[in-house]
Amino acid sequence: MESVIGGAVVGKICEMAVEMAIQKLAEAAKPVVNLRKDFRWLKAELRSVRAFLQDADHQSSHKDDVKQWLENIRYIAMRAEDIFEECAIQSMYDRSFGLSYRQWIFRYKIGRQIRDIKGRMRSITERANQLSLHRSVLAADEALMPSTSQIAAVEYLKRSSLLPSDSHPVGIESKVDDILSLLNDPAFPVIAVVGMGGIGKTYLLQNVYKKAKERYEKCIWLSVSQSYSISKLQCDIASDLGLSLDRLSEPKAAEKIHESLQGKRCLVVLDDVWRASREEDFLTKLGLPSGNINSQCKIVVTTRSKVVSTNLNAHMYEMKHMSDEESWRLFCVYAFGGFEENIEPQQQLLKEVGRKIVKQCGNLPLAVKTIAASLANKSLDKWELKLRQLEQVIISVGDNDDPIMGILKLSYDSLPARFKACFAYLSFFPEDEQIDPEYLVNLWIGEGFIPAGEDQLDVAWDSLQQLANLCLLEISEDLKDYYELRKHCKIHDLLLDLAMHISKENKCALSVEEASTNTSDGDGTAWCRVLLAKKDVDDNAISETHPLCLRTFSLSQNEEITSIPEKLFMAMRGLRVLDLSFTNISTLPASVGKMKLLKVLNLRKTRIYEVPKCVRHLKSLLFLALHERCRRLPAWISDLRCLQHLECMFVSCIPKGISKLGSLRTLRTWPLQLSNSIQEGEELMRLEDLGNMTQLQELWLSIQNEVELKTMGILANLVKMRRLLVKSRILPVGSEIDLPHIPENMRAMKHLESLRLAKFAVPSWTCDLANLRELQLLECECSDYPELQRLPNLVLLYLKGNGRCRELPKAFGKSGGFPRLRFFRIEEFYQLEEFSELEEGGMACLEKLEILSCSKLKEVV
Repeated sequence: MESVIGGAVVGKICEMAVEMAIQKLAEAAKPVVNLRKDFRWLKAELRSVRAFLQDADHQSSHKDDVKQWLENIRYIAMRAEDIFEECAIQSMYDRSFGLSYRQWIFRYKIGRQIRDIKGRMRSITERANQLSLHRSVLAADEALMPSTSQIAAVEYLKRSSLLPSDSHPVGIESKVDDILSLLNDPAFPVIAVVGMGGIGKTYLLQNVYKKAKERYEKCIWLSVSQSYSISKLQCDIASDLGLSLDRLSEPKAAEKIHESLQGKRCLVVLDDVWRASREEDFLTKLGLPSGNINSQCKIVVTTRSKVVSTNLNAHMYEMKHMSDEESWRLFCVYAFGGFEENIEPQQQLLKEVGRKIVKQCGNLPLAVKTIAASLANKSLDKWELKLRQLEQVIISVGDNDDPIMGILKLSYDSLPARFKACFAYLSFFPEDEQIDPEYLVNLWIGEGFIPAGEDQLDVAWDSLQQLANLCLLEISEDLKDYYELRKHCKIHDLLLDLAMHISKENKCALSVEEASTNTSDGDGTAWCRVLLAKKDVDDNAISETHPLCLRTFSLSQNEEITSIPEKLFMAMRGLRVLDLSFTNISTLPASVGKMKLLKVLNLRKTRIYEVPKCVRHLKSLLFLALHERCRRLPAWISDLRCLQHLECMFVSCIPKGISKLGSLRTLRTWPLQLSNSIQEGEELMRLEDLGNMTQLQELWLSIQNEVELKTMGILANLVKMRRLLVKSRILPVGSEIDLPHIPENMRAMKHLESLRLAKFAVPSWTCDLANLRELQLLECECSDYPELQRLPNLVLLYLKGNGRCRELPKAFGKSGGFPRLRFFRIEEFYQLEEFSELEEGGMACLEKLEILSCSKLKEVV
């Protein structure tokens, strides 16, 4: 597979990081005399070299010397990026007049690094001429990407548009019926859906699962994958069954699960099973009943292997390819946004080419939709080019090999540089992992894939949505604890294989062992970017020597790790991401404080219960997640001026200085309690201080008294707010319940997507929040509600604790009301007697209706 990182990394640095850094350094270079000239020279040289990249990219697959030339550019570009960021930090925190001793030392160090890069750049330019590389203009796709300013001008970026990937059940309707029939047959307690990768096995079972789950008491979905753990799968089953395994051995845990399933009508889906020998007795080890036709528990397995089906004694359902017409209909959905009859007249010329493209995709759903999505809104010449490329892929693999990876690679090749880097970074995550999209976009920002700017976070979310639109990852949404919506991402295992292959081709290590055994010879060029991903490692596997160019270091989910060598981070001067979450590490080495460029620090679920002092020196930090046991933030937290995301779930004291963090977007506590007092000589933050934090997009707040209630209007300044929880702790006076009111001017929060109110009167302007997707009204007692059915994007509505309401508004059930509502829960409405009659077309998308503790309600019409 040809080298692709040239555009993904160097292009990203030349076009985004370099240009944006130069703009900043008009001021940033002031304390570093004579550097601006060097930066301009370096910018010009990188741009000049970038003109050779397209030709070099094509030649690198068959010319080792060209491949080496590209690797040298990657190293220089990353070193240049480090220099720019170090200068930006220096200028931000050192504004003294004249040149101090420290500034002279900094200038000397940077000057040496730039001289080294200059020498390398001259050699690279000369080598490009020797290799007869041709200059070229930017790829058309890159040039057509809208600029940040253009995007902002047309309101192109909206995180509320980040909806789950659309479902287009084309070509599976009859297959769904087949599986449902097998589930109804007691002769088949275990069913195996068998088919090649990319044929749509998982998608088929997802649709079966949706239709079948109402027939069963309990439904469980498990992603097994190649490197499964019996104990982990048992824990997942126990979690769904509400069991505690209490560190039981695997045999004992299996017994407990088996007992819990006895007599229950249960559906268990085991997705992506790669191996299951007869001797291993896979299902019995998990605690699942197998082979018992009298059992009410049904087990459905997806696998690529007929041997797995045989060894599980399963009834085998062999999944066939889609027909030509089904493939064409699926292609139309992703290429044209609808079926053939919906194709616009100006698109008719594309149909003939489109049918030829579909034929080359071999009727494999994954191949069809990724290619189709990459061609959406493209011109006829782009379609014809894609057809020629597909024909070449089919010829190159021959009759005996599977062309799917080559086809998927074509979709990757057509991505703009930023998206290529973001996609390759998905190799960081284990197979079948549900990826937190919020954390993922912050990782992209930390790595530098997203250009800096006020709308950086929106650009990152848009990049995520664009990859989903191109079918290169999947976004889904479901309910989590406390009746909240939760988004997560997942990447198909074939696409993950592609991302990992790209990462390996481009000198990325994906394990601790690789990085330890393949370090550079001293000049830092052996590895240009290293990802130390989630693997089973212990303290002994952690080496104190790693490549200088390391950008992401993760030991997440390795519970055996209890400590880190003090010297480990001393050489990691370019580190951007440090993830120690879900380990048993109790202290952070002081050397972490030397990593000036660190952007992301994740300490969730460690044994670090206080903010480490070394964090104070991380001036570039954008994302900080602390352990939930952390109860106090130090006053110096306000020194972290770049901080955008602060997660400190149960901190009780917030220093006043946090209000000076002008870039802070997320302040996640549960909930934030502000105070007018001074604790241990430290002034704490007050409610009015929040008015200065105009970039805030997420806030969980507790209103303690009447004084704070009167000050709440200051929150109207937070017009970018997307997620807001406000809870009142004001005690009612006398026996009459008089709930406090949300200030009218807070209707200015027009971008709200999630609103949770507790013990407040329901604002009349709630129904005007067009972007609202999640609404929780807890103990907001009232006899009537505003016209919530008008909310066009509401997905979840949770009403809890109302002793006054006797009937819900009849408008709730009117045709056209709640057009996107999927989840509706009513709880503890003790006086509720009538539920709104649902007209045809009312709550048309409703999937789940829950009515709990409503003792006077007799029926739902």
